[in-house]
Amino acid sequence: MSTAFYVFLKDEKLRILANTIRLGEVNDMYPIKFASPGEQLQYLRTVNGNMTDVYSLLDECNLLVDKYKSDGARSSIANRVLVYAEHCLNNALQLFRNFTLRRDYLDKLIEHQHELFQAVDELDTNSRSAVSELEETIREYDQMVVAHMLLNLNSHASAQFSQYIMNIGLPFDELVRTNQIKLGYGGKFENLEDEQKLEVYNEICDISGRMKGVATIEGVTKTVVDEEVINMTRSTISYRKKKPKFKSAAMFLMDMGIIIWDVYSSGATLTEAVRTAIITAAEAGGAALGKVIGVAVAKMVGIAATSVFAVAAGLIAGIIGAFIVGLVAGVLFDAIFGSGGEKEIPEENARVYVSNMPDGHLLARRIAAL
Repeated sequence: MSTAFYVFLKDEKLRILANTIRLGEVNDMYPIKFASPGEQLQYLRTVNGNMTDVYSLLDECNLLVDKYKSDGARSSIANRVLVYAEHCLNNALQLFRNFTLRRDYLDKLIEHQHELFQAVDELDTNSRSAVSELEETIREYDQMVVAHMLLNLNSHASAQFSQYIMNIGLPFDELVRTNQIKLGYGGKFENLEDEQKLEVYNEICDISGRMKGVATIEGVTKTVVDEEVINMTRSTISYRKKKPKFKSAAMFLMDMGIIIWDVYSSGATLTEAVRTAIITAAEAGGAALGKVIGVAVAKMVGIAATSVFAVAAGLIAGIIGAFIVGLVAGVLFDAIFGSGGEKEIPEENARVYVSNMPDGHLLARRIAAL
């Protein structure tokens, strides 16, 4: 059985988790020597804004539920929007440990949710097909987001594949390109439609074995997610079945990006020397991203010794707990996973810092037990 444990927090406990993470992030930032008080304030505003936006989105969803509680057509849809938002926020808080990266995820999530609010408000309730279509779309999106959480916790299932990738020295962009061609998508990855990019990443996830064994994750029972979600996760999450709309694709790409990075990179061994190097490089007032990348790559070996690997590892999982934090985190993430690793790393002159980050998943487990 997997050592992972699926935790789904609802409204009140999600707020507790958001505040607990905020307090941990503020504490982790104390040792950082920022370049200026103004920059320190910018980062503190990001941390506080992340928590505030969790609260605000939950408040907006609850207002939507209350607004349509007596509306026969919209009531169930509004409730489904709330549950869906809770699932998305669980992913934001538990899976995106880097608060500067979570900021970008929350921006995409909020934009997507506001599109859904508008769709509910403008719904033609006299059209049975329109009502059914909107409810079904939200249900499918909700299942995808829950599946993304489960796949994130199923790292052991793709461990053998990840080790194989490291052993043969297959670069990330070649892994992506091979599966893009396999699906019959020509041209550059960055020029594909968003749902095509998602299908390529989904194909990698599937061949890695990541889809298997999800039901063995502790907490995955019919009381947590229905059997339909588990079965869907075991097989294929098809983004072609219903083209992502309501500005959902950008959020789904971030979800899949962190899954695919773990599929690809978990077989690599990052040493304490790499961690020490990036901490030292950024310890006095931060450092240019290019400098941090350079010292990391110099200490890495094999296919890990690339700029893409150093940046993705530092942003997503941390280098033995040391995360690269910067206001350009979202730009860097989009550049890597929007291009399938083909693009050069942008913003190399941008100032970044290195810091520990709270583990939202472990905190969620503790809060769930309260």
